[in-house]
Amino acid sequence: MQAKQSKQKRFLSRSLGRWALSMAAVLGAQALGPTAEAEDVMSLPLDEALRMAVASSPLVRQAEAETQAVKARDVGAALLVPSNPVVGGFLGPRRESNQPGPVARGTQFGLHAEQQLEIFNQRGTRRAVVRQAVEAARFRQAVARNETRARTKAAYVASVLARSQAEAALKQEELAHQLLAAVKARVEEGAASDIDMRLAEAELGQVERARLEAEQSAMMALTPLRISVGLPPGTEVSLTTDVARPEPRTEALDQLLTLARSHRAELSLIENSQLELDAELTRLSRETLPNPTVFVDLQRDLPGQLFMGGGLQMPLPVFRRNQGDKALVRAAKVSLAVERDVTERLIGHEVERAFRAVGLLRRQLEVIQTSVLPAAQASVDLLREGWRAGKFDFFRVIQASREVWVARRTYFETLGELWLAVIELDRALGQV
Repeated sequence: MQAKQSKQKRFLSRSLGRWALSMAAVLGAQALGPTAEAEDVMSLPLDEALRMAVASSPLVRQAEAETQAVKARDVGAALLVPSNPVVGGFLGPRRESNQPGPVARGTQFGLHAEQQLEIFNQRGTRRAVVRQAVEAARFRQAVARNETRARTKAAYVASVLARSQAEAALKQEELAHQLLAAVKARVEEGAASDIDMRLAEAELGQVERARLEAEQSAMMALTPLRISVGLPPGTEVSLTTDVARPEPRTEALDQLLTLARSHRAELSLIENSQLELDAELTRLSRETLPNPTVFVDLQRDLPGQLFMGGGLQMPLPVFRRNQGDKALVRAAKVSLAVERDVTERLIGHEVERAFRAVGLLRRQLEVIQTSVLPAAQASVDLLREGWRAGKFDFFRVIQASREVWVARRTYFETLGELWLAVIELDRALGQV
């Protein structure tokens, strides 16, 4: 019996020891958990997000690769002698009969070498074409960077506002819990009915569902931003730049249109493409000038008969003067002129649309912030006081609470639309 009790004591002691170790491990993991998670969370300000997006953007990387490919054309354009020398020759028996003397026999051979030279600076015109092409490629990079920055900034702002809306939904849920507790207290006091209790519980369920939906929206809003900045899946991100109301612009519409014409990289790209075509026309015209070909001949007919000499030959630009290539270049210049007119008109419409949208949305946000939200919140406070005093039905309190939530959601949605309009205006101006 004593042995059995001793075994039970040892078993209980080992069980308590294992339980103590397990609890220590759990508490230690809980204590270390927030620190480890905090270390894994990446702080991402807006400026860093824009930098990372430009560095990892497929549009920018493709434009940079195209620029390097255009620069590589200068290797061929910079050759001092672009054509290879030509070497030829012949070999054969030679028989010559001289009457009445003997027949002369021997081996006849000849060598010919020639080299074409450029004397009208065709090399300079080729390199000028490449320089203009490189400038055009750099403006393509600017277009890609501007587009990437605009998309990334829009994704960042949307993520921050979605997070703010989720936080507002959490506060709304806390208020719903407080309201339910107040209803329970009044039911226990006999000042409210079970109907009010069921209404409060149903309202709490609706608020919880809205909070979960807002959290899901906040999580989904981070996905485009993660893709844009090139983060691997599973990376936790903390957006540290606050998104308040954007600062208003002081320029008038005509000033913004002038600013867009001078800053949009698309227009500069078209202008440099036109300069590239002008350089191409110059190159084609310069190449029609005759390039001399220097040649040297060495020939032997019979033993003792050796001839050596040289000369110069030049092609005459009579029939072929690059007419077809010049016609294609001139047609491309006309097409670029049309493209510039269309692009400039579209840019003007983009600026005007974004400018007017910013003004209207700013006024809407002002109305919501100064009139709608304060009035809705004051209505809820008054109805709650009246409900506690027994003057109003509890359903009216719920309706007023819903109106406050709708007003807050409308505020965040309008603020998001305002930011998108501001970003679109900056993109239209080429100043993202």
